[in-house]
Amino acid sequence: MRKSIGSLLALAAALTLAGCGGGGSSHVASAPPPPPPPPPAPAIIPGVTASQQFAVEGASHHVTGDAPLLDNADQLQVRYVQASNSYEVQLPQSQTWVAVSYNPSATPPGPPNFTGDGVHLWLRSDGLQYSRLIEWSGNSIFGHEAIGMATPAGGVPVNGSATYTGQILGATSETHLTDDMSITGAIALSFNFGAGSLSGHIDPILNVDFTPYALGTLTFTDTVYSTGSTSFAGKFLTNLAGVNSFSGLFTGPNAQELIGKFAFPYQSPLNGQTHQADGAFVGAK
Repeated sequence: MRKSIGSLLALAAALTLAGCGGGGSSHVASAPPPPPPPPPAPAIIPGVTASQQFAVEGASHHVTGDAPLLDNADQLQVRYVQASNSYEVQLPQSQTWVAVSYNPSATPPGPPNFTGDGVHLWLRSDGLQYSRLIEWSGNSIFGHEAIGMATPAGGVPVNGSATYTGQILGATSETHLTDDMSITGAIALSFNFGAGSLSGHIDPILNVDFTPYALGTLTFTDTVYSTGSTSFAGKFLTNLAGVNSFSGLFTGPNAQELIGKFAFPYQSPLNGQTHQADGAFVGAK
């Protein structure tokens, strides 16, 4: 009996000790929480639903610093493939379409990035349905361009008026021992659809190592637009010598948005010399 009681007491003590963590542990290690899912890929053109090649307007450059290429054939071509819900691009002077996909690891803290076979795209505008402002590079060429779903004939209003506001993005021939220079700013285009007239202005900003320098307002002049037209063009009011023009087209089923390209000379606030700016713009009513 004494042995039985002693054995029971010893067993009880052992169980108590084990329950308290002595001589071992009854705790099961909890599994770490699963990593958060990657962010969803943004749509380059949110309003697209069918396979198509987008209209393009922009300016590109060889990295060697040659004159800007303003012809639309010299810009990156972009298309949407409905079957795979994906995008493909074609570099200037190339006949090959390359698939590009969202690269979330290359995005923070910068703009959304798409990559594919040596081509890089950065989405530089948001909030539009039928248009997008992008920056791109590939095969020793880089550019700033606007792409979009062109408004069909008959889709532009033929009466009333509207003002489109948006942003510009581009490059400059100016250098100050840094590659981090760009042209940004605002644009406003006012159309009188019934009268077939266009007026407006841009407020460009020179960015040097993230320091902004306002270049002053440039008013439109010599504008070209007629009632019902899906495209428009013009120049900027300046006495400086250089490439001076802008042109574009409406996007969306009923001209809700627009895209375009620009080029203008400006006097640098840093050295007083004349330099050249060029790039692309987007806008919406």
